Amino acid sequence: MKDCLVLLTKTFPFDKGEEFIEDELPLLAKAFDQVIIVATSTADNPVQTRSVPENVCVRSIRAAKVKRSLAGAVARQFPFKDYKGYSGKDERNAVKGSLKKKLYLSYFIAKSEIVYDETVKILAPFSLQRYDGVTFYSYWFYDIAMAAVRLKRYCQAKTKLAVCRAHGYDLYAYRNSMNYLPLRQYLLKNIDKVYTCSQDGNDYLTGLYPQYAEKIQTAYLGTRDYGATEADGTGPFHIVSCCHIVPLKRVDLLARSLSLLNGSGLALKWTHFGGGGALEELKKYAAENLRFMEYDFRGEVKNSDLMAYYQNTPVDLFVNTSSTEGLPVSVMEACSFGIPAIATDVGGTGEIVRDGETGFLIEADFTPDKLASAIRSAAELPAEERKKLRENCRSVYLSAFCAQDNFAAFAQQMKPL
Repeated sequence: MKDCLVLLTKTFPFDKGEEFIEDELPLLAKAFDQVIIVATSTADNPVQTRSVPENVCVRSIRAAKVKRSLAGAVARQFPFKDYKGYSGKDERNAVKGSLKKKLYLSYFIAKSEIVYDETVKILAPFSLQRYDGVTFYSYWFYDIAMAAVRLKRYCQAKTKLAVCRAHGYDLYAYRNSMNYLPLRQYLLKNIDKVYTCSQDGNDYLTGLYPQYAEKIQTAYLGTRDYGATEADGTGPFHIVSCCHIVPLKRVDLLARSLSLLNGSGLALKWTHFGGGGALEELKKYAAENLRFMEYDFRGEVKNSDLMAYYQNTPVDLFVNTSSTEGLPVSVMEACSFGIPAIATDVGGTGEIVRDGETGFLIEADFTPDKLASAIRSAAELPAEERKKLRENCRSVYLSAFCAQDNFAAFAQQMKPL
């Protein structure tokens, strides 16, 4: 009995992004006889930056090609009454009176159809009908999930499934400026499973669409286990943050919070991993306001380099100040080393940052003085309490967020046979 997995990504394994797939792919390759990755939105000359197992074939669709085809694909939806049969009464009511939503829906359908058409061409030489079972796996609960649903219908294998993961922007409609994500009803009706990356996401989706509750399941991501580390307690209290410097990550608020600890008597060090357009502005702020402490902006680094840093450098605390999250992999990584966290209570963050057990939660709309107070409290904890936090982090990580366990189980759940 031979089976095949078709994995639809945005850019992985090309260029940057979707790093969390790196640890999942080896387990998928072990579970399936053949894996075909179709990166659906790459640069014109994409560079494959991640290696793949021997039974994995990699193909790509250029974003520029999709963009050139969009106008024609949108026009083919005319006269925009039922959007080529995808849109039911609820969907039409959702976009009624909003030109922006109607255009968004048309774009969403058009893009998914172009990706579908291009993927059919890519898959033709693989003769999927020769497999006993095929699973079409979209990494996102978005337009490529629509393509996965259509690919299942196209496929002539005896058994076939269409599944997807759901993370953050592709799951929570309220994060969208229009408070709208297209074709949720259609996708849930036609897909076999939606795997949310947090229980919070599961609760959100089943709350909106209880009729599809049996199709919605929580499947945590995970990070590789490099072992626990210890904080030696001899140097400054070392804080690490890791994210791209964009407005929703609010790294500037962390910097402002740290500035309020001037005169606290604490010996502090802050290391930030991640770049972005506001990095230079952040450096300037630190030079003017954080002279009383150590700080180090490392910029963009490879994940392997970040893991080596955690292995070799004592870290006392991880801080995540995001205004929105799914369930942050950056916190999972820190937790795996036994590093407690202070994080905003958004999305599924509370499922790993358990207040008082593995770290401390702060309100999403926190003020710098509140975060400064939380950091100070963490820094002043007795050694035994710090040690207990670190032990709890390892315990929670091993029970719920270990990549080897989570991805192996997930791969088996997706088997079509």
